[in-house]
Amino acid sequence: MASVEVLCVADSHIGRRPSRLPDRFDPSEFSPRTIWANITESAVSRGVDAVIVAGDLVDQENKYAEAFGAVESVATTLAEAGIPLVAVAGNHDADVLPDLAEAIDNLRLLGRDGSWERTAVTDGEGEPNLHVDGWSFPGRYYHESPLATYDLVDEGVPRLGVVHADVSGEDRYAPVAVDDLATSGHSAWVLGHLHVPGPRHGNPPILYPGSLQPLDPSETDGHGAWLVSVENDGTVETEPLRSATLQYEEVVVSTDPDQGFHDIVDATHEQLRETATKCGPQTELLAVTVTVSGRTDAHTDLRSRRGELEQIELTEGGTAVRVLDVTVDTKPSINLADRAGDDDPVGYLAGLLRALDDDEPLDPYQDVIEAAHTSVRETHDSNAYRELKSHDETYTRPTEAETKEVLRRQARQLVDAFVEQQGVPADE
Repeated sequence: MASVEVLCVADSHIGRRPSRLPDRFDPSEFSPRTIWANITESAVSRGVDAVIVAGDLVDQENKYAEAFGAVESVATTLAEAGIPLVAVAGNHDADVLPDLAEAIDNLRLLGRDGSWERTAVTDGEGEPNLHVDGWSFPGRYYHESPLATYDLVDEGVPRLGVVHADVSGEDRYAPVAVDDLATSGHSAWVLGHLHVPGPRHGNPPILYPGSLQPLDPSETDGHGAWLVSVENDGTVETEPLRSATLQYEEVVVSTDPDQGFHDIVDATHEQLRETATKCGPQTELLAVTVTVSGRTDAHTDLRSRRGELEQIELTEGGTAVRVLDVTVDTKPSINLADRAGDDDPVGYLAGLLRALDDDEPLDPYQDVIEAAHTSVRETHDSNAYRELKSHDETYTRPTEAETKEVLRRQARQLVDAFVEQQGVPADE
């Protein structure tokens, strides 16, 4: 049995709401604040020794009033159960979390103003069996590695490092190297900032709990709190609780040439049900973006009836499944390799598509590519876009690669039109 068990969360962003929820679903019911309030039940029922917050508990300074009640309620309930609440500040709550810690008796903030600070998780006799070393953001940005100023002494007790930091290479948000964390002598690290949950290193564990509740469709997979168990010898085990009530996913539905629209609807239902079975036990809503891909005779039908796919609704195991958006990325069911070079429009377009996909030489089509590139650039250089470009510092002229993508899309649409209007034979 583990000598110490702590419940770890990060990036709750109290004050924000998940984006792009389907109609009839109230964003406030899926807000991070609601999930944060459930932390006490998990912590108390499991009898954990501490709750650790790795930064960005609050979304920003102007959310102080909204966050105060939510944080105080959890801190008070945990204190009544003898469970300390320990946090570090992230880049979003560097200004507000210190003020909350001053006003809330049972919230312990570590590492104010970019310093390192330690607290101990103790046993029944008051002896430390885990040291928690924490560092807090001193402001909105921090361009150095927090480890550069680490100055706490190893006292022979297992150490858990907690910091809001970025291992992705971004240099504005306390950049750290995984190798430096792994060789610091700590039994484990719990990090905030990146919203994608999961370990970044195995032994010692370097863990991003991820956002407590996903905040937009890019934050896929199960989210929630994590349990970190530390043995007396420093051995560590981590376990995701997947306590979020919302899950975003991206689903790809593959088609066959002989599938009709209804077959694709059935395949979409099947794929959504399978995805729902992989949700966490607390998931109330699975919000899905669907991409339909492959070659199919229903290519044109799919494009015109995409809205019908977006209306799909089902329930699986208590989880409501709703479709946020559908992308039709199918191709006409003709064999481009067989048709390329034929003396007709489809033959020319088939050859062009294969050349753009590097399956045939580009030389025979270079003139049309250059003409298209000139036309695209002239359009973007026209006065119609002048106002837009003046307000967008990131604007650049279209590249040849971008022109080729425009050509690819247009050629596919033209091939599809010929398939529909002239009865071009489908694949044999």
